[in-house]
Amino acid sequence: MSLRYLPPATDTGLERTPSSGVSRRALLTATAVGASAAGAVLGAAPAVADPSVTGGETRVVDVPLAESPLLEVDGAEVRDLPEQPATMVGVTWPAETDAPTVHARGVDADGNWTPWLELETAEDPGTGEDAPGTEVAWVGVVSALQIRVELDGSDVSTEMVAHIVTTSSAPNDDQVDQLSGEDATTTQSQQMRTMAATAATNPATPRLGPGMPGFVSRAAWGADESLVRGTSGTNAVKAVIIHHTAGSNSYTRSQSAQILRGILSYHTRTLGWADVGYNILVDKYGQIFEGRSGGLHRNITGAHAYGFNTGSFGISVMGNYSSVAAPYAARTAVARLVAWKLLTTFQTSVWSTASWTPGSGTRFTPGKRISLATMMGHRDVNYTECPGMSLFRQFDDIRGRAQGYIDNGWKEHLWAFQGAGGAAKLGTVVRSNHRTGSYDATILTKGLILQEGSGKAYGYASPMALQWRSAWGRPTGSARTSGSTTVQSFQNGSAIKTGSSVQFHDSRFSDVPPGMMFREEIEELAARGITTGWPDGTYRPLAPIQRDAMVAFVYRALGSPAFTPPKRSPFTDMPPGRMYYKEITWAHAEGITTGWNDGSFRPTASIERGAVAAFLYRASGQPSSGTSNSFSDVPSNHQFAREITWLASTGISTGWPDGTFRPLEPIARDAMAAFMIRWMEHRGL
Repeated sequence: MSLRYLPPATDTGLERTPSSGVSRRALLTATAVGASAAGAVLGAAPAVADPSVTGGETRVVDVPLAESPLLEVDGAEVRDLPEQPATMVGVTWPAETDAPTVHARGVDADGNWTPWLELETAEDPGTGEDAPGTEVAWVGVVSALQIRVELDGSDVSTEMVAHIVTTSSAPNDDQVDQLSGEDATTTQSQQMRTMAATAATNPATPRLGPGMPGFVSRAAWGADESLVRGTSGTNAVKAVIIHHTAGSNSYTRSQSAQILRGILSYHTRTLGWADVGYNILVDKYGQIFEGRSGGLHRNITGAHAYGFNTGSFGISVMGNYSSVAAPYAARTAVARLVAWKLLTTFQTSVWSTASWTPGSGTRFTPGKRISLATMMGHRDVNYTECPGMSLFRQFDDIRGRAQGYIDNGWKEHLWAFQGAGGAAKLGTVVRSNHRTGSYDATILTKGLILQEGSGKAYGYASPMALQWRSAWGRPTGSARTSGSTTVQSFQNGSAIKTGSSVQFHDSRFSDVPPGMMFREEIEELAARGITTGWPDGTYRPLAPIQRDAMVAFVYRALGSPAFTPPKRSPFTDMPPGRMYYKEITWAHAEGITTGWNDGSFRPTASIERGAVAAFLYRASGQPSSGTSNSFSDVPSNHQFAREITWLASTGISTGWPDGTFRPLEPIARDAMAAFMIRWMEHRGL
């Protein structure tokens, strides 16, 4: 997001410059000055901005500027915050106020004032207009701040509020894992089990197919998912839009993660947005960070280019590239990302164009069909300098690199797509190549590309593609329609579509007939190897599940983590050698179960619905959750109120039609299957 200009009187869709010919950034360069002697007595800043903010935490302090002294510094009035540690800062103003020009600077570790930094006006992702505030900007580790707020050359800071953001380094910031290839699933699931950030409102990114550069997952950079609201996706990506975040370029490699945590906190807590607006962020060192949640394999609608968010993929380079060229490492990372996104959505030319019909608030005449480049900048569609002129001038270099990556990229799913009839038969990509069950799958609006292991990829037309699950297997025949019902055969049964409802039927278990509630979840649980049923071929869906079996299911769902069981059991009734001893002692070591007060585990006892909520909550890292819910029988002081509230908030449980949850009631094996499948989908497992 960046500086916006007023639209011209007429709009031909061509690149324009402001009528004055001078941008705010140019004015900043021309007028940047040092502090007067009256400004402040400079002292050495501490090694961290504020020692009370540690361990990856982010704190935002709201400071009404009217409460801060107004000083004159080299002919300009500034607000002085002499004992205000910070790493980032943003400013907001009343909704009806004209956007001012805002600058900030701080005292660095050497006791010197940093250069004045412009805080650029944020763009409201819902309206495309100026938001009543600036973007948050990285100023570095500083011990004091000064803020200048001007409109038409005069101070207008009285009604402004400074939002002082203090970020801190997390233990792993200097070695955040780059997740890609075969190691991604294991590494990410371990992170997601051990970090509080696993309370994801949106689906996690699964293991992605070949060609995706290594990236730092949201869990790895420490995203606080409790701040995030739901995201949505679209059926096609037509373009990649490049941005810069602005702010200072003076950050270290290990500080990139805390900058992202600061952006997320400011965007959600201060500006009230749903999440970080960009799909991906790239730092100047070439590190790639997962941005807006919902899964990189999906076409998640971002909040980065008003009027063009739906159908685009937003990449933002961290820093200000108006007058400084983006480093080679950053350009290379952007080129690889552009190539990956286009190639996995079966687009083979970065030089191509796509058609759009924008609404009001963009650079174009509303309702007029236009053609735009497949890779473009934010300034191409909105009134902004973003991604900075220097980076913008490097686009042809980035396009050339991206095209080289496409030309030499992995294309097995593309070839299968083309061999099966292309877009005319299979439609557009909704979820690009990712691992699900035993398959590497690309999901399209009208078909599937499926590949197992190192085998060949094949394309299949299917009207059930968007509902397909790995438990179904490959299609074994074409869809057949009779009246309002469409049927298609798959390896493990048949899918039946009536209207928008799709049901899958097979005969894996003799007591799980077609039409039974939760049949599909039971079959998928079996297909994933999490349950095998009973030796007599039954599943016994209405029987209550025992506590030991429930733990075993959770253990298998998490990939059967490596674990050496202790020689001495933590439970009096679980001796070594007993069935599920390894799984239960693993769950105890992970804090998923603590057993009973008498030291027993009671493995064969039926597990109650409240205890299931507790198991799944703890296995997700005990995410942030309230205790207030809509269930009439789960008051806020209930033993498992927090766990049950979380279960409901994620959609894993909807309770009973009468508004109860029935926490003390034993859970039947069919409902357990539904809980498990929804939980795994929520976790991206």
